[in-house]
Amino acid sequence: MFEKLVSALKLESGVDFVMITTIAVLTTVLMVFVGYKLLQMLQLTGYKVSGYVSWFKETKYSYISRLFMLSFLSLSSMLITNVLLSEFFTVRVFYYVAILFFILFCSLFITNLFTAKQKTPLKYTKRMTRLVCVYSVIVFITSWAIEYVGLRFIPYLSYTLVGIVPIILPLIVFISYYITYPIEKLISNSYIKKSKKKLYSMNDLKVIGITGSYGKTTVKRILGTILSEKYKVCITPSSYNTPLGLAKTILSKLEKTDEIFIAEMGAKQRNDIKELCFMVKPSVGVITGIGNQHLLTFGSLEAIAQTKAELAEYVTDNNGKLYINTDSEKAQKIAEKFNNSKQISLNSNKNEIFVENVKTTKTGSSFELCYNGERVNCKTILLGNHNISNILLASRVAVDLGLTLKEISAGISKLVTVPHRLEIIKSTSQYTIIDDAYNSSVEGSKASLDVLSKFTGKKIVITPGLVELGTEQFNANFQFGIDMAAVCSYVIIDSSINYDAISAGLSFAGFDENNIYQAGNLTQAVQIVNTLAESNDVVLFENDLPDNYS
Repeated sequence: MFEKLVSALKLESGVDFVMITTIAVLTTVLMVFVGYKLLQMLQLTGYKVSGYVSWFKETKYSYISRLFMLSFLSLSSMLITNVLLSEFFTVRVFYYVAILFFILFCSLFITNLFTAKQKTPLKYTKRMTRLVCVYSVIVFITSWAIEYVGLRFIPYLSYTLVGIVPIILPLIVFISYYITYPIEKLISNSYIKKSKKKLYSMNDLKVIGITGSYGKTTVKRILGTILSEKYKVCITPSSYNTPLGLAKTILSKLEKTDEIFIAEMGAKQRNDIKELCFMVKPSVGVITGIGNQHLLTFGSLEAIAQTKAELAEYVTDNNGKLYINTDSEKAQKIAEKFNNSKQISLNSNKNEIFVENVKTTKTGSSFELCYNGERVNCKTILLGNHNISNILLASRVAVDLGLTLKEISAGISKLVTVPHRLEIIKSTSQYTIIDDAYNSSVEGSKASLDVLSKFTGKKIVITPGLVELGTEQFNANFQFGIDMAAVCSYVIIDSSINYDAISAGLSFAGFDENNIYQAGNLTQAVQIVNTLAESNDVVLFENDLPDNYS
């Protein structure tokens, strides 16, 4: 049987068949690791092809360039080796030596890939496992076919054409995605259906949906803590704000005794919020603010506002209650459209609930919460005016859910810092670190600089700048530079992506150019900080680029 197969393929011997198969298996193993970044990006973009393509464009196809270089070096080395060995040796086994170059270059590529810092490593979920299996099969078939063609028709390229496989990996990921898509759709629909059945069986459960360009996770945690003074509350963990994220929370964390379910709702494109609303059916909607975060995928600020307003439309159409922080212009316009919404603004005491006597320091905040002629003193370790605004929004919801001002104040006192969101850390060198490295926005960067201004000593910022802002990215980072110039002693830009815009903004504002540093990565930035900072100084880590940009 084996001999018939070899004859049908018109190979010279069974050794050729075995070698083709062996090299194809080896190539498949190597390409699983070489393609790690491609698989990671597909996962990070929510398995959306549009996001995957946007990553290529945003990074100027840098990863494809690296794959091209890997293929070029491998092919060149193997071809030269084959030509030279064919001149001096007639024993075919020496041709196999060329494959060692392919293994060497792939190994160096993989080593470099996995030694780089990763903010969000690839998660080996069941979906990713299925995708990798299909990907591996396609890589194996492609490698086998390419080797066979080389061996049969181009003798000098015996076993070496496999070197072109790395450059076609982006296409293989595409094909693998579309092959698995129908299966994944069926699985996710089944998973979501189960979560709906469980959720809808809890007739007395009140569902609160929270969305916005920024502050979603913080407001969710604040509201959950405050409401826990009176109710049994379940909130979506971390940034679980997609259909599958909500489904996972409902099936694994929501208990029959829970009285309130708080669902964070994220979006990357139009109708994402609408889909989540029809899934969990919130009777209370909270909009934290509208800004230009994710402008790259939405295309315009108007599209962002319309998408966030999908929550407002659903809640009001179903006789629910809507709460909006109107400190941002687009959020104010949503409030004007839905004029029965409950509004809060940190800059106004004309709303039903407001704050007075606000004091913010480097150790926390205090204020008086006022409602319906009553007032209560509140203290929290959360930093900055923006967090008081978040607390005010959550308090407005809590009042309507029957909590007293005393209960709300007790909840506020129990608030804890959200990791990587203005988290105060003491370094081993005794200077103070403000960790605000989680996906900063234009509004978030302004808030962090306001907090930084409360500190004494030298003020140092480490930042790669702001991303995912599309055509507004340069202008936003230019303004960020101007804002930093008013507060900072030193600025360290740990990426080349926004260096020109930030440094131009700093210079425009009269900042000393000798105090602007560029670092290749965060490790180098920290090394620079250690030469500048002393015990009484403070270092702000503002934003950390997602892996899409590395």
